[in-house]
Amino acid sequence: MVGFGSPFYDPFLRRPLAFAKAEWGRIEFTLRVVGWGTALLADISTGDQMPILGPLGNGFEKPEGRAILVAGGIGLPPLAFAASRWKDVVLLYGEKTASALCHLPHELECEKDIATEDGSDGRKGLVTDNLEEHIKKKPGTVYCCGPVPMLKEAVKICRGLNVRCYVSLEARMACGVGACMGCVIPAINGYKRVCKDGPVFDADEIDWEALGD
Repeated sequence: MVGFGSPFYDPFLRRPLAFAKAEWGRIEFTLRVVGWGTALLADISTGDQMPILGPLGNGFEKPEGRAILVAGGIGLPPLAFAASRWKDVVLLYGEKTASALCHLPHELECEKDIATEDGSDGRKGLVTDNLEEHIKKKPGTVYCCGPVPMLKEAVKICRGLNVRCYVSLEARMACGVGACMGCVIPAINGYKRVCKDGPVFDADEIDWEALGD
């Protein structure tokens, strides 16, 4: 959870961001400007002080074998970070158009399958179009981060092939520690807090029919 350096605490609530990179003495975030808060974060300068609360919640479990990563839009950074630390990885990444694609770290050495809906970069289509092919080529554990419609399609494919799938969910958060219940999502057994119980969940924990797009 990244806050703002304003002495007036305006905006008051921190913004939930996933690590794009972390090493000794340095962490990096990737964000997309979609509103006032992210615009302020994008405008910070070297030397500015930003209050940070974290790391919070649960992350991706390291796979025992092959990892098949499915990233959509701004869901790329945490999966690219995971890919940089794991072996035997294939990364499927998609966006609407080439200009919206996030930068892929130059040190990321893994098989990549890039897709854009308009065909302006990589293959034309959805990021999930080739997921079944990659699973059948070499089965593994699937890890997803991106828009809910993409997650639902990936989970559907994984269930059809009896493959383990983990998803990282996004939600508006206030406290970040599970106290305010502002980020709850429908689960098979009640509700789950994205900030505390997640943001990474076993896909079978989520009530996908009740979860909106």
